[in-house]
Amino acid sequence: MNELNLDFIVKKHHLDDTGLTRHYLTLYSIVLGMESKNVFEFGAGFSTRSMIEALKLTGGKLTSVDMRTVESRTTDFPPNFKNDNKDIWSFHNGNSLDVVPKLNHDKCYDVVLHDGSHTAADVTKDLDNIAPYVKSGGLVLIHDTTHHYLGLEMCYGVNNSKLVTDYKHDSSTLPYGYGLTIIRVLENPHNNERVEILWRKK
Repeated sequence: MNELNLDFIVKKHHLDDTGLTRHYLTLYSIVLGMESKNVFEFGAGFSTRSMIEALKLTGGKLTSVDMRTVESRTTDFPPNFKNDNKDIWSFHNGNSLDVVPKLNHDKCYDVVLHDGSHTAADVTKDLDNIAPYVKSGGLVLIHDTTHHYLGLEMCYGVNNSKLVTDYKHDSSTLPYGYGLTIIRVLENPHNNERVEILWRKK
């Protein structure tokens, strides 16, 4: 394996220019540790780049949906980023409420990140739309759940989702960086796929 250079993630992790800044290394670690083959993201940005670096090692793929275009995000995406990662990354421009139900979720997800709409009703609907396609044992990450003014709205949206009310799950929240709530789907009755982690200490 070629030597990894994650300096760009480490540098971003120590800046204070985005709400997710304290979680970029966490995202990399989770996607790698879950040996992810399929990841979904509501809202694209530097989080995309962090997860793609891990997916280069796991051989996985990322699907992202965002109302903003990649081309408009010059601070997050270097030139040609989309083309350079076309074999790993599928980007869909549009409203997740419209886009996600129309996508072909032919393979279920090991990890889902929600950092899209921060309106409670939208968060609930986003999570309801993606929940059937999360593997048993998969993780759903929701950002901004301890944010000083968005947190209550985010939590309301999460707690009213079927992911919480209808699925067997456990959860925990990292309280820093505006909060990252991690929900593990223990059993998903809507699909037969399950996370398999094969790593062992050598």
